[in-house]
Amino acid sequence: MMDYRERINLLMKLRDVVRANEKNIYRALKEDMGKPEFEAYETEIGLVMEELNYTIKYLSSWMKYKTVPTPYFHMPASSMVYREPYGKVLIISSWNDPFQLTLIPLINAWAAGNQVTLKPSEVTGNSAKLIHDMLTENFHTSRVRVMLGGPEVTMDLLDKKFDFIFFTGSMSTGRIVMAKAAEQMTPVSLQFGGKTPCLVDDTCNLKAAARKIVRGKFLNCGQSSLAPEFVLIDEARKDKFLTYVKYYIKKFYGENPLESPDYGRIVNLEHFFRLLDLIEHQEIIIGGDFDTYQIKISPTVVMENSLCSDMMKTEIFGPILPILTYRTWEEAVDRIMRFQHAPAMYLFTKDKNHEEYIKNHYSAGSICINDVLMQAMTPYLPMGGVGSSGMGKYHGKAGFDLFSNVKSVMKRRNRAENRILYPPYLDHIKWLKKILK
Repeated sequence: MMDYRERINLLMKLRDVVRANEKNIYRALKEDMGKPEFEAYETEIGLVMEELNYTIKYLSSWMKYKTVPTPYFHMPASSMVYREPYGKVLIISSWNDPFQLTLIPLINAWAAGNQVTLKPSEVTGNSAKLIHDMLTENFHTSRVRVMLGGPEVTMDLLDKKFDFIFFTGSMSTGRIVMAKAAEQMTPVSLQFGGKTPCLVDDTCNLKAAARKIVRGKFLNCGQSSLAPEFVLIDEARKDKFLTYVKYYIKKFYGENPLESPDYGRIVNLEHFFRLLDLIEHQEIIIGGDFDTYQIKISPTVVMENSLCSDMMKTEIFGPILPILTYRTWEEAVDRIMRFQHAPAMYLFTKDKNHEEYIKNHYSAGSICINDVLMQAMTPYLPMGGVGSSGMGKYHGKAGFDLFSNVKSVMKRRNRAENRILYPPYLDHIKWLKKILK
């Protein structure tokens, strides 16, 4: 079991390794997904560095055992809660943010004192190779092993015995992971995507809402499980909202977004053609241009009238934003509630009643009011899905807890006796009822 000093040394060394490889990370993300340097730092390197700094600062307090109250019935005794590592941990990560989705779980697992086996996604091959080289060249295999390869490597790993599995990816693969883990009674944390709704009510600052939604949706070409999957807006404000959306797409990415240095690309041709199929028969309001050679689709906005279309039944995971409308708040709520258990939910409003209703009645992994994505960019807030969007929370203290076994310890005095516990019971039950009432 790693002590505090060894854990801190690992985390501090990882921080140095990430800093030393910053340019290499930019290069790998550019080759894999066309990510601009700003986005690469904002969504990958910056988040990893923030997680490292936060964990290093607070780890000593997280590791201390906590004394908790002891009921009178158990006295004289003391009660404590310890956190110990699970042991051998498997982390399987996704391709859309390959560095932070791999390294943040690694940070959480190391903070908890675990030995880690990492399986980066083969879809972003340059990033996976760089992660392998960064970790293999700087850390002993007793602390981290990085396995490269495709689905066959993942399946081989799942046939081995681990003490905990952390998975980020599609629900279909997640089902396989969970079934394999169940065979060996291995606990799991699963992080999926889903239909992340964005509700714009009739009280919000429409221009600010459009600016933030355009930025959040088309960051990383919409290839994020937390990007808004669709916008539900008041019918009377739709046209004005679309005017602002068109304005900000042009302002951010120019007349031809396909040539913008600030706009990335789709990860591969498979996902590229899947996205083109989705918009083939849609009413396109903005965008719709594409370049097969560059594997790019411009920021695209479509009108959607049905909740049962292919667009609304599947996770888009790309730069396509459907717009749906409603006439009353009650109608909006009814539509939103059909997408319970989303990984996130976004609400733009000035109405406190609307805000409180959504916070108290809508079940999601996270909720952000009057912005998008920002709730995922802080180690102070736990991140993770709920229900069909996943299980288990990580980032910061939540990640340390996720990768730890919470162990209860009670210490009683050697001569501590409570005679009513022992047969013959006689009339002891009346005393038991008084104590445990």
